[in-house]
Order: sequence, then structure tokens, then C-alpha cells
Amino acid sequence: MATLSQPQSALPKTKIATTFGLSKDLKSPISVKVCYLECTRNNVSLVPLSTKFEDPTVFKKLSQIYKNSDLFVEIRVYDGKNNNLISTPVRTSYKAFNNKGRTWNQQLKLNIDYNQISIDAYLKFSICEIIDTKPSVFGVSYLSLFSHDSSTLRSGSHKIPVFMEDDPQYSKNIQYGTLIGLTDLEKRLIDYENGKYPRLNWLDKMVLPKVDATFLKTNNKDHDYYLYIELPQFEFPIVYSDIIYQIPTIEPITETTSKIPPDDTLNSNIIINSIDIPMATSHDPSIMKVYDPDFHITANNHLNPNATTFDPVELKYRKLERNIDNNTILDKELKPTPQLRDELLRIMIKPSNAESTDNEKNLIWKFRYYFSKNNSGNDPSNKSVKSFLPKFLRSINWENDYELDHTFKEIIPFYWNVDKLQIGDALELLGDYFNPYTLGKPTYQDDSMTSKSSKMKSDEKRFIKIYNNVCFLRKLAVERLKLANSEELLLYLLQLVQALKYEALIYEKSPPFCERSDQIEDNASSTLKSPLADFLIERAVENEKLGNFFYWYVKVENEDQLNNPHIDGPIKIYMDILNRYIELLKAHCHENRLPYYKHLKHQIWFIKKLTSLVELLRASFKKNEATAKKVEYLREYLANSGNELLKFPEPFPLPLDPSVMICGCYPEESSVFKSSLAPLKITLKTIEKKKHGHATSQLFGKRSRYGKYPLMFKIGDDLRQDQLVIQIIDLMDQLLKNENLDLKLTPYKILATSPISGLIQFVPNETLDSILSKTYPTSVTYSGGGETSDGPPSVSNNGILNYLRLHSQEQQSEEPISKSILSTNTSQSNTEIPVLPRQPKPTITSDLGVSPILMDNYVKSCAGYCVITYILGVGDRHLDNLLLSPNGKFWHADFGYILGRDPKPFPPLMKLPIQVIDGMGGLHHENYNVFKSYCFITYTTLRKNSNLILNLFQLMLDANIPDIQFDPSRVIEKVQEKFCLQMTEEEAILHFQNLINDSVNAFLPVVIDRLHSLAQYWRA
Repeated sequence: MATLSQPQSALPKTKIATTFGLSKDLKSPISVKVCYLECTRNNVSLVPLSTKFEDPTVFKKLSQIYKNSDLFVEIRVYDGKNNNLISTPVRTSYKAFNNKGRTWNQQLKLNIDYNQISIDAYLKFSICEIIDTKPSVFGVSYLSLFSHDSSTLRSGSHKIPVFMEDDPQYSKNIQYGTLIGLTDLEKRLIDYENGKYPRLNWLDKMVLPKVDATFLKTNNKDHDYYLYIELPQFEFPIVYSDIIYQIPTIEPITETTSKIPPDDTLNSNIIINSIDIPMATSHDPSIMKVYDPDFHITANNHLNPNATTFDPVELKYRKLERNIDNNTILDKELKPTPQLRDELLRIMIKPSNAESTDNEKNLIWKFRYYFSKNNSGNDPSNKSVKSFLPKFLRSINWENDYELDHTFKEIIPFYWNVDKLQIGDALELLGDYFNPYTLGKPTYQDDSMTSKSSKMKSDEKRFIKIYNNVCFLRKLAVERLKLANSEELLLYLLQLVQALKYEALIYEKSPPFCERSDQIEDNASSTLKSPLADFLIERAVENEKLGNFFYWYVKVENEDQLNNPHIDGPIKIYMDILNRYIELLKAHCHENRLPYYKHLKHQIWFIKKLTSLVELLRASFKKNEATAKKVEYLREYLANSGNELLKFPEPFPLPLDPSVMICGCYPEESSVFKSSLAPLKITLKTIEKKKHGHATSQLFGKRSRYGKYPLMFKIGDDLRQDQLVIQIIDLMDQLLKNENLDLKLTPYKILATSPISGLIQFVPNETLDSILSKTYPTSVTYSGGGETSDGPPSVSNNGILNYLRLHSQEQQSEEPISKSILSTNTSQSNTEIPVLPRQPKPTITSDLGVSPILMDNYVKSCAGYCVITYILGVGDRHLDNLLLSPNGKFWHADFGYILGRDPKPFPPLMKLPIQVIDGMGGLHHENYNVFKSYCFITYTTLRKNSNLILNLFQLMLDANIPDIQFDPSRVIEKVQEKFCLQMTEEEAILHFQNLINDSVNAFLPVVIDRLHSLAQYWRA
């Protein structure tokens, strides 16, 4: 090694400062842009035409047939030292190539950060094609992430060779230094693309065409294919650096005590619990200092509360605090102080997915008897007991046999039964958290380990205990669901179908330690033996309405799993359940002579007829062809009795709404919407039920009355997200009605019949955009007495107000009081059910020329949807999806964006246009104060039921719904933020008051609405 022989003064005094970053500080995921695949061969050897006819199997490999066949690129990150895969693969989406070449231009992001990789890490690009429905490798490429020459992170554009299967370097060829195989011209061009040379437009126009021509002449033929990719560019070089961990060593023996001479007056012993412990003195030569590794662990945990290492002191404290033999008698009589009660209430209202701290878990454990003794479901004022059982089950240590035995042998059997379990808690028990393979993961060993050591036997025994306890909890949850009526069960059916996935992970998978499977209670490897599956199939067979939706929910999930199979997920679950349901339904209907099975076959036939009709329209007409021709063709097709849609062979329940019997359609009232997907509007002919007479008169009687039911059938869109939102709105409506608060909501029907098709109820309406742009006759323009006569012109001439006045001239009948279908009390005890007060008469004023019934519907529905859309984070709100019905009910449609997502910039938290307020009479009218009161009552009521709503979303995290899959880790957090559970009720009302004020006074949404209306005008 060369040494510096000159003195220090001989060094130059100028200093060169270099700015660079360290890879250990770069906490961002690795991203790669896949550009295109270059073929260096002018004539690609393809299979001759004669071979195609002699051997049709060559068509399986399209790269032998077409020069630019379909390919996709899959990227993985490997550790270069051990060649271990350290990230999950990502792949490019489907891209249709043209004759010019295979170009993707897609940005891919891997799930590993730059600070998590070593200097030897490399990327493996697998270029694949589909052969026999399975991926097959076409070629591979490698690129090291760091250059060993400079220890810097690679960036910018790169050209990497592709190794084919017959290439001797196919297995591994990684270059850690300067990338070889590139000509000097290619290196300079890459440096130019990476920004090392300045860009001059006049010079680039002259030089770049000549460079391209030079490439064609001097083509590098070392490899047949080259893959072009781009890595992120950073403002300064990123130098590899890693965190250096100190190796613990034994420190030298040193004198650490004070040098003050010992004082004989000091006692050399300490008395602890009447036991004399001799203390070491500084002059004792037999005492030496020994290194304790736990000391550093403890110190680090105190400094870093998020440390993953366990503090032995904390573990010991927890064991002592939860010592069953010592604390059980005292804990039975413990009662929290007012301060502790407030703290416990704060813990109880935390969402189920929020991780509790050790102190919070210990607090829940300490007062387990207090909550268990006061868990009466008949006391609505006892809010702290609500959702205690799931919180308690999450606070115990499932690896501790004492805590498990105490919980499942003393707490639950003696203090908790089905009647005292809340429906929201039952749904939480059916979630993915209560899974023995995750709760028992530290003890669960792979089946390949056949050691019969004592530790292995202990782990086996503990896992079997966890497995049985989890199965008991899930059975308890199902027993609670059995207490719900079919109408209430229908509100949660969508989530219960999703929960079947978690049942499959438990009951479909063979438990470990198969040689002792007899110790597992009611063990069965089939999904059909799960309590939830048995219960849902049994209820669906007995109740036709429930069975209708159960069939379509399961059918859609089955098709979705078949189209998008997961490597680790169960695939047969929904197929088995669907076949089992149809088998039992057929037997049940045959035994009891019921038409349910026959109705289901007619529904399937009906959906197939509509699907073939849409496909026929798309095949007969081009996308840009006139809609009038499509409508004419549709009506002629429906009017043709040979197609069996004018009059069905037999009446059957509508899949969208089984309470409606349909027997045909009205061709003249059917149409095709102006859209590239060509959705159909079909007006069905319904058989109205008679209030008097025999129940079968509606089908066979001569005096049957017929009605109309318009709906939309759509192919090409996944309606499951809209279906979920409508289900949540319907549930919230029932929760509000349970408090005697009917807000006149319009949860129209939506049913997904496949992952790409579905039915939508067509409700008579007009968009606010069309209402505000209409010109109304002078007979409905009102400027009489009251506050509005002297109000601003925007109120007196408001289009919504004129619309309500126009329809007030029609005869409006007051709707009957709608009751909630939720069971207010499931207990069989003799405790009296508290009678809710009758809903007061509306305080809506009628000095605006509008019927009190219409104005009451309008104000209440505005308040309801204002709160609900805020909680769900509904986005893309504009005047074309804010609707108003002739009965005065205001409602929202098109829920393509939820949970805070919005295609427009700076979306408001709540969509409340000033025109909507003017429709009530303006900001200074009494109706506006009534509107705000309804908003506050609605918000506080839904906050009280936040646990149920959050648990429903928790069960939907694995559903294939776009806005949930966009960021599933933050779904619950986004909904929870809207509830503001950390606030008191008064603070929450004040918060919502500020939201209303901000929404009414917002200026940007008004501008965006104008721009949207203008764009729609030019598009029309």
C-alpha cells in the first residue's frame, strides 16, 4: 500500500466537497421501469407454415409462430451472496404489441427498500410467455443493483442481455463492475439519456438520426435479445453503507466503585422481605464484573419503544402480574377508579385492528372480572362492556397455558354466553386474527420435523389447545348469528361469505401433528364441516330470499377465485359450498314441495339470456354507432315471443329483489344507454301481491295486477364495490331506524352476477345538474311571504326549490313509519325492553311553497347522505351523480371511488353544494338548522355503532374490491379517522359543524362542478 511521504504542509489547501447519500438511509422501495425488448436478428426463425398443419401443438408456444408474440416480464430481487430470494415477484400487466416490437413502458415497484439490500444484491428479469395456461420462461436477464467499482447504486437507462434456455450462461451471469458487452457508442448514448451530457435541441436533431443509422449498420450480435430498463435517477450518488453492529465482548475488570474509604457506620447488608442479602464492597477481591447481554437488550428497549426484541424484565413482570394463583381472588373484587374507567373506555373504543400496548393489555386483564360481571346486553348505557370480549382475547398470551386455561375454563364459561355477545363482536371472532396457525405460529413446527423431543411434544400439546379454543370461539360466534333473523342476517351476508375464506384456512388445512389428531375436537379437513358454512347453507336452504343472495355472492366469489387463483389461498372453498348448497336446496324443495330450486334455475336462465342479448348487441353494432338503432333492435328482440323475454315460461323472483315476482317485460319501455359498454335498461313486468285473498292468487288467479320494475343490466364493470357501499348504507339506515330516526334514504338495489356483470335497480330521478339548468314555469316560481321573499335571488330562483314546488302539486301521501329489522334484544331474560319514544313530527316549515312531506324527505335525506358519504370517503362527487327523486328524496349514485380516493385534485371531505342548502331555503332559514340537527344526530348514532361498521370492513380486506386492495393496510384506519373516536360527543358535533361550514363555503368544488358540466356539454 502506498503511503504519503510528504509532510502535512505539502498537501494542497483547496478542498473538494462531494455530496452523496448512503443506501442505509434510502427508505424507499426499489422501482424499475421495463421499457422494451430488442431483437438483434433481422430474420427471426419461426415455424414454417407446413409444420403448423402437421403439428398443431406448435401453436401452444406463440413465440414460434409470431415475431412479436405476447410476453410479460417478472422481476425478483436476490441476495447475491447466498442467491436467496428476498422479495416477492412483480410482473408487468398485459400489453398488446404491434409490428414494431415488444414495448411495455411500465413502472414496477417491489416490496423491498434500498436500505434492506446488500451490495451483492441483483435483479433477475424473467421474460415469460403463456404455454398451456401456465407461465413458461422465454429468457432471463440479470442486473446488479450496486457497482463494485464505485460502490454506488446503479441508476438511469441500461441495456442488459437476455440469455435463452440453450445459452450456457443461462443459469447465472451477473456483472458487478462496469457492464460489458456494450459498444462505446452505446455507453455514450446511455450516459446521454442519464443526463451526463447537456441536451441541445438543434444538435440533437442532427446527431440522433445518424446515431440510429449507425446502430442499424453496426448491430451487436453477441445476443439475440436485449432488454432495456430504467432505474430511478437520484439528485446525487447513492453509496452503499450498512449498519455496523458491535460484537458484545467482556469488558476488562475495572474498579468502578467510589474510592472513598468504607464507612463502618454503613450497614453492609440489605434486608428484603426479612432476608439478609450481603452487599459487595469495593475492597472485596472475590467480586468480578461479568458481561450481561440482557442488560443491553433492556437498555435498547427503554430507548426504543418499537424494538422487536423482548425485554426479559417486562416478560417477567407480565408473568408475575398474571399469576393466576396469586391474583384471581383479588381481581374478582377489583373495580376501576373513575380515571381508570375513562382509560378503559378509551381502550374499548379502539378499532379491532389497532394493536394495544402492553400496559393496555395488562389493564384489560386486571379488570376482566369487572367487565365480565357487568356484561348484561340489556343495559344500553353500559358502553364500556361493548366489544370487551374480543379485546380481552387479543390481550391474552396464547402461548401461555395458564392464561388460556383461565380464559376458556373460567372466564368465558361462567360469565359469557351467546345472549351476551354483541353481533359486531361475533363478526370480529370470525375474522382472520383468530386463526390457530397464526396465534400458534411460535409453537407450530413444520410437519417434516419428526423429532420426539420434549419441546416438540410441548409444542404439539399447546397447538392442539390453541386449535380447539379457536374452533370454540368460531362456534360461539356462529351460535350468536343463529339468534339473528333472516332479514338482519342479510345485512351481514356479504361479509359472512368473505369470512368463509378464513374458515377454509382452518378447516380445509390438515392440522399438524397428524399422529395425534384424535385430540382435536370435531376435527375435519373439509371446508364443508366448518360451523359457519353449515349455518349459512342451512339458513339459505330454508329462506328463499337469503338463499337468493347467498347463491349469487358465493357464485361471484367462486368465479373470482378461479380467474385469479392465489398461491397460498384455498381455491375449492366456494365451489364446494356452491355445489353443497344446490344439492341440499334440491333435496329440501323435493321433500317439502317448494319452488325455490326451480326459481333459482329460472334466475340463472334469465341472466344468461340478458348476457347473450348484450353480446348480440355488441356483435351487431359498432361502439360509435347510433344508440337509436341499438334501441330499435333491442325492442324488436324483446317483442319477439320466440325469444321468451316478452313473457317468461314461468314467473320467478327477481334476483335483484326476490320479493318481486317477474313474468315478462315491456319492450317499448326498454332501452340501451349511450355508453361503450352498451348497458341495457329493461322494464320488467311484475306480479303485484294482493293484500286479500289466497297467497297463490297472484300466480294463478284471474285478477292478478301487474306492475313495472325498471333495472339496468351491465357487462364490463365490476359492481362489487358499489354493492358493498349500498350494503353499508342499508345497514346504517337500519341502525338509524333502530333509534327511531328514518332519514328517507334510497339504498337502491345492486347485485353483482359475476365479476364483470350485474343488475342495478333503476330509480326515477333527475340529476342536480339537469334540475339546476332547467327553466320552470312561472306557476311554480314562488316569492310569497316568509324569509325567502326578502332573501337572495339564488334562493328564491333555486332550481331544486322550483323542482320541489313543481312536484308538490302532485298528490303526495305520507309514508308509513319504517321500522328497523335489527333485533333490539336477543336475550331471553325477563328484563323489560326499553320502549323508544315515537319519532316526533317533522319541524320542517312550509313557507316556501313546497309540500311539508317533500321538504321533510329532502332535508332528512340530505342530512343522511351528507354524513354517510363523509364516513365512507366517497369521492368523484359532482352534480351528475347527486340525484333527486320526485318524492323529494336526495341520494347519491356511482360509488367508483371510496375511502378518500378521488380522481380530481383537492377533493372536499364532504360534498355539500350551496345549491343543496338553497333548496332548503338558504343558510338563514329554519330548515337549515333542522338539517344540521339531523346531521349531528346521525353522526353521533353511527359513532356509537362504529365497532360493527369497522368489523364489517375488516372482513372485506381480502375481497377483490379495487379501493380496498389499493391500500388494504389503511382501510380500517381511513374509516376510523372519520368517526373521530378519540373525541367526546360534544367535540365530535363541533367537528362536524366545522365540516358543514367548510363544505358550504368551499370555492374550488364549485369551479370543478362548472368545468365538469362544461365537459359533459361538449361530450354530448
